Amino acid sequence: MIKLVYVIVRRADLSVEAFRDYWLNNHGPLVAAQAGALKLRKYVQSHPFDDPASEGMRAVRGMRGPADGVTEVWWDSLEAFQSAYATPEGAASGRILAKDEAKFIDFEKSAVFLTEEHVIFDHTAGRGPGPDAVKATYLLTRRDGLSQGECHDTWLKDHGPLVGSFAGPLRMAKYVQSHAIAPEINAGMQAGRNYEPPLDGITEVWVNSLEEMAAGGEGAAEAAMALVEDERRFVQMDRSRLFLTREHVIFDHTR
Repeated sequence: MIKLVYVIVRRADLSVEAFRDYWLNNHGPLVAAQAGALKLRKYVQSHPFDDPASEGMRAVRGMRGPADGVTEVWWDSLEAFQSAYATPEGAASGRILAKDEAKFIDFEKSAVFLTEEHVIFDHTAGRGPGPDAVKATYLLTRRDGLSQGECHDTWLKDHGPLVGSFAGPLRMAKYVQSHAIAPEINAGMQAGRNYEPPLDGITEVWVNSLEEMAAGGEGAAEAAMALVEDERRFVQMDRSRLFLTREHVIFDHTR
């Protein structure tokens, strides 16, 4: 499967509350109604929430502030994604969604890119994190001077196992890396709405609750700092973001 990641910044004339309400309760059902025509397999909205831990994680890294939200949409394949919009029905559905997105999204401050997921570990036995789970959402731009391939290689082969070694003290339930793919398609989507440049990927780390994350385990502080230092090898911190979110699964037709 492939996954489209949509990093959303709201329109300036909308409050945070109005934006989130419209995105979840108006746009979410509208996307669900177009799922058949667009061959959508799964659709998840991740909504940020205020917590001191978010600011702490950003401050130690010198990162950008949070986006207003992240949409993730899955297709069976890149071919399924491309063919969906090539049909009259898919094209019409795409226009319906684009018209609605313009009501609440600032396109020029948002970003869209296609990715492929790499599940580094899942300690939930496939059940998924618990009902009180929170997710650290890490929007990654590669370090200056690195090619995308070099960034992805270091992230997957070096950093991934390092994160896995600290899953216990940091109370991580699941960890997924999503690496940007299809650069020509991503560039075309960017140009179509004058989005910000596509990112190089997104990391998602789930913990079962805020309380569990805050409690940590023995060596949690040292583990967290070790990860920050390793991230500096391949992440351009001042052009990346990290913030806590809660997921809203609008539909999942993969089960």
